[in-house]
Amino acid sequence: MFKFGEQNNPPEGYRTIKDEQIMKSYLKLDMDGTFEVSKNEWMLAFIKLLGNDMAALEKDGPDSIMKKIKELSDEFDRYDTDGNKYLDYEEYKRIITSNIFIEE
Repeated sequence: MFKFGEQNNPPEGYRTIKDEQIMKSYLKLDMDGTFEVSKNEWMLAFIKLLGNDMAALEKDGPDSIMKKIKELSDEFDRYDTDGNKYLDYEEYKRIITSNIFIEE
């Protein structure tokens, strides 16, 4: 199980995600094999995930998908520290290591 947080130290009972796991998830997002994740690749991956949870989207109202898309776009822009509209591996790794922990 995953736990999300804004910290670098995992809470008790959780561990940080390992580099090989981070690289695997990064390469899954990199759909065109350029070793960079474009904003389009980022958005498409998460929109697909949203589509798998239509019940939650419907519960949140008729404009919920647009709100989520805006949030995803803003999130990408925050993580894209050099502003080139691509996430390199180090930018992506910072996202994961500061926000996601795995239950031990």
